[in-house]
Amino acid sequence: MQLLASDYDGTIKQYSHKEKEPTVEKRDIEAIRRFRKKGNLFGLVTGRSKGMIDPELKKYGIETDFLIAQNGSAIWSKDFQLLHACEISHETAVELADFVKRKKVVCFGAAGLESSGMLYDSRPEIRDLEREKMKIEKLTEESFRQMTVISFFIKNESDEKAELLAKELFQLFDGRLSFHCNKDVIDVTAYGVSKETGVRWIEEYYHPDKVAVIGDALNDLSMIQAYHGYYITSGCAGLKQYAERGFANMEECLTYMMGETDERKGR
Repeated sequence: MQLLASDYDGTIKQYSHKEKEPTVEKRDIEAIRRFRKKGNLFGLVTGRSKGMIDPELKKYGIETDFLIAQNGSAIWSKDFQLLHACEISHETAVELADFVKRKKVVCFGAAGLESSGMLYDSRPEIRDLEREKMKIEKLTEESFRQMTVISFFIKNESDEKAELLAKELFQLFDGRLSFHCNKDVIDVTAYGVSKETGVRWIEEYYHPDKVAVIGDALNDLSMIQAYHGYYITSGCAGLKQYAERGFANMEECLTYMMGETDERKGR
C-alpha cells in the first residue's frame, strides 16, 4: 500500500494554457481515482483550513483518504472526523495579531478548525461575495479574542517582503510559533508544526508500505526533504535539489507511482 500526501494550490490546482484561472484537470482526478482503486491512499496536505478546502473538493469531485490542513495543524479522516489538532495559545495569538496590525501588509486573517476570518484587508477589489465563496468571514476584535486559533495567514506585497517579515516574526516569536513562506503569503502555526509533522502523524496512523509527498513551494520543503519527495516542475526551482523526482502534474506523478510509465522519463 502506497500513500501520497499532495499539496493542493500549485500542485493539483494549476494554471493551464486554456484557463485564465487555476483549475484541476480531469486527467488528474481520474489518476487519483485509479490510484485509490488499486488499494493506495491519497490525501491533501495544504495550508488551507478545512472550511477553505471543502468547496474545492466538492467543485472538482476530489475524493481523499485524509486531509492534513493548515500546514499540519489539523488532521482529518476520510469521513472528515477530526483526528488531531494543534492550537496556538490565546496569549500568543493576540500578541501576533497586535504586532501584524502595525505592519503594512495586504491582508491578515486567523483560522479555527473549520472557519477562517479576516482581521485586516487592504484590497478594495475583493468583494464580500468572494470572501463568502472562500468561507472567509469578517472578524471583529471581540470575535477574534473569543475564537480558538489554529493558524494565521499573512499576505504581503511581494515574495521578498513576505520573507523579510517572516524573519522578523521568527525572532520575536521563536519557540512559540512557526512561520511557513509560500510566495507572498506567510502561514503561521503553533511552534514545531509543519507539513512534515502532519505527514509523519498520518504515516503512524495508517502504516503504509511507502510514503510519498509532492509539492510546488517552499512551505512544502520540510516534507520533501524528510521523505525525499517529488516536486512540480513549474513550481519553486529551489525544491529540485531536495527532491527525488519532478513531475509536471498529478497524473504524471501517480502514473509513475503505479508503475505505468517508463522510469527513464523522470526529470
